[in-house]
Amino acid sequence: MRFENRVAFVTGGGGPLGIGRAACLAFAREGAAVVVAGGRSANAVADEVRAEGGKAIAVPLDVTIPEQVQTAVDTAVDTFKRIDILFNNAGILGRQTLFELTPDLFDRVIAVNVKGCLLCAQAVAQVMIAQGIQGRIINNSSIYAEESHVGVLSYCVSKAALNRLTRSLALELRPHGITVNAVAPGGGAPTGMNASQNIPDDDTLPDLPLASTEAPPLERGATVWDYIGAVLFLASDEAAYISGDIMTIDGGAVSRR
Repeated sequence: MRFENRVAFVTGGGGPLGIGRAACLAFAREGAAVVVAGGRSANAVADEVRAEGGKAIAVPLDVTIPEQVQTAVDTAVDTFKRIDILFNNAGILGRQTLFELTPDLFDRVIAVNVKGCLLCAQAVAQVMIAQGIQGRIINNSSIYAEESHVGVLSYCVSKAALNRLTRSLALELRPHGITVNAVAPGGGAPTGMNASQNIPDDDTLPDLPLASTEAPPLERGATVWDYIGAVLFLASDEAAYISGDIMTIDGGAVSRR
């Protein structure tokens, strides 16, 4: 139980197929109390955690609105008295080609994927510092921070900015013993960000797919579970001397760059 007596605050934890949902379950299974912060199925995910015997609350959250961020953080502290781990997982894809992309669409992607992480880090880090907690902040980036693809310009730009934000936060929070790192998923796991995914319209939670055994381990497509081990590691005591790192998780595809 790596995270017994600790509290994990997971933004976008209520995504039905998302990395955030898997992280909420994984943190709880390792003993943490979990704050499922935002995502349309946040209540259902919190119920899922509790059904497994874990501790969880759901809080509404639009990470782009400072007042909502502060309210969510205050609710977490009022309930569990502390926050040890922030997983900045909330994000949007934004599928537009260059000439389809409007200023408003671009601003929205940047606001969620970059500004939202900053706002949450500010609010949670203040709690950690005030309580003397040498906490962990993990940002959910992407291999697209280092790759350019047609149709996702705003997303690529936002994740590149998030990588720089990660390293800047690591430097700012280093004196307080708070580490800040990012994971950069690849491999095409279905997470619900892809509009082609068939997600129920209600709060029914679909099964989170497991890894296929029909292909060699590094040749198969990824699942959300392939990313979670790195998130847990970066949140753990074992990673206490790692900060400002971007951990790529793509089955070795990075080798082609």
